[in-house]
Amino acid sequence: MECYGRAMIQNVTDIQRRLTQVVEQQQQLLNGFNEALAKADTAEQAVIQKQLHRLSSEMQRLTDDLRYAQNETHAVSARPRARATGKTLRELVLDILDEIGVPLAPSTISEFSQATTGIDPGASRFASLRRDEERAARRDIHARPAWIVPALNTARLNQVSRLLTSSAWSLDRRLLGARSLRVIHLHTTLAFLARFERMQAASAPQASAIESLLLRYARGVPGALMTGEATNPKTIRNVIEAELAVIEAADVAERAQAAARLSRYADQQKLWGLPTVIDGGAHSERAGA
Repeated sequence: MECYGRAMIQNVTDIQRRLTQVVEQQQQLLNGFNEALAKADTAEQAVIQKQLHRLSSEMQRLTDDLRYAQNETHAVSARPRARATGKTLRELVLDILDEIGVPLAPSTISEFSQATTGIDPGASRFASLRRDEERAARRDIHARPAWIVPALNTARLNQVSRLLTSSAWSLDRRLLGARSLRVIHLHTTLAFLARFERMQAASAPQASAIESLLLRYARGVPGALMTGEATNPKTIRNVIEAELAVIEAADVAERAQAAARLSRYADQQKLWGLPTVIDGGAHSERAGA
């Protein structure tokens, strides 16, 4: 925990230093812009304006990074951590989303993180993380290779805010149809099983924690567990794959059709969904509001 805290403090210091450099560069450019104005040099003014715009975007990005890093530093002070990863909350979330491979609730992400790393991200922090992600993406959608974004439903293409996805995924993977919640549960259980098998093979101390999480999810799959018997990975996998063989093809087809519709919209709508329609045919000011 002490190493983790030092790493996060150093991260904050580095970002603050870079922000200071950006501000100094902006001041120099503004002085140059004033000189260009005095000379009526419109060409030089245009060049400086472009540089100022670039620095303004960089400043916004660094400000977001600083907020994330400061939040992580505060969390280190407030919550003991059994093991350090050196990652920010958003990096931890994106890594877990990519490992499991399906939309996840904040509670599931927190449980998996606790079981595999000993770190509790705190599900209550996800709401502010999502707001920060959306604000930053709306300013500059290309500032990061991936954003934490909500799942979207196939019917209206608006947000299902209780489930998170990665913007790096294909459109169909971020959509939820009529059978998707069940498919998600099954794939999540398979991912937990795969992690358990790797930890067990390596005699990792976290194997028992991930096994407990696996068993809790596997109990929701009829036939996966036998009372009084030890965990049988082969049985769990076979039962889950048998159920997926029955329902997944229809789910994939429904999501593919919705993805084709969503692909016609702009990048922001692809990430944050269409406005939510409310009674009377009106809609909210922004998607998912």
